[in-house]
Amino acid sequence: MDISIVVPVYNGEKTLEALHSQIVTFCEAEQLKHEIIFINDCGPDNSLTVLKKLKEAFPEHIKVIELTRNYGQHNAIIAGFTACSGEMIITMDEDLQHQPKDIKRLLSKQKEGDYDVVYGVNESLEHSRFRNITSRILKKVLSYAIENLHKEYSAFRLIKRDIALQLVGMRNSYTFLDGYLSWITNNVGSTRVEHKERFAGESSYTTKKLVEHSINILFTFSNIPIRILSYSSILIFFITLIYSVYIVVRKLIYDDLIAGFPTLIIAVGIGVSFLLLGLGIIGEYTYRINLKTTKRPNYTIKK
Repeated sequence: MDISIVVPVYNGEKTLEALHSQIVTFCEAEQLKHEIIFINDCGPDNSLTVLKKLKEAFPEHIKVIELTRNYGQHNAIIAGFTACSGEMIITMDEDLQHQPKDIKRLLSKQKEGDYDVVYGVNESLEHSRFRNITSRILKKVLSYAIENLHKEYSAFRLIKRDIALQLVGMRNSYTFLDGYLSWITNNVGSTRVEHKERFAGESSYTTKKLVEHSINILFTFSNIPIRILSYSSILIFFITLIYSVYIVVRKLIYDDLIAGFPTLIIAVGIGVSFLLLGLGIIGEYTYRINLKTTKRPNYTIKK
């Protein structure tokens, strides 16, 4: 098999048949031996019914994995890796915003530098303006916070099969596929691809979910939050020290200071707020350590 195309499915009832048709058209035109692995991630629509029909009609190149419940996009993709037999694995969304014909660009880029991973970078994003802005901001924050994370990571990827299989055994409190890849390899390339408007339906990624996703990634894959706490502690210590020296000197020279309730409240307020912030950040890490030690499965395959 030349390529395995892995597609996590959550809300794809209206797009799956068109996506399958475009993939087959592309692969036949390029004479690529291919397979398509659809992973049903237990969404709210009738995606599984459509997948079963496609499997019955095209059993020679379609595999369908049904999970026991919703595990999220990244876990679903890793479940798909277990069924891949292609030398190169392509991951793409179900909604036709990623164009199957652009797989050719990923393959061409991979051959240029024998890359382990190639990302398809969108020339422009066909989301709402607010969604585009927030996505770019969050992506920049994560690329700064996580060492070796490719700055142009995306859900449209090419991954060598041996690299992808290394992700199957990874366990963490929160699964972030591109974070895992940044731990394994630096041999990463990127190429420009089209990003179309959603063919049908609505995206399951709201702005709220994107923010939650980014926070989970930040606390799981980065030490930036704890470093902020450490540096802030040092800064507040020096500010407090300077202010204390000022008070002592003023008292000795002018003796015009009267202990006041506002000063006490400000000092106590800053101190308590800072302690609560520190406890909150430590709590986030403790929560994730607990999740990891429980060895919760990334996914469970029903059929």
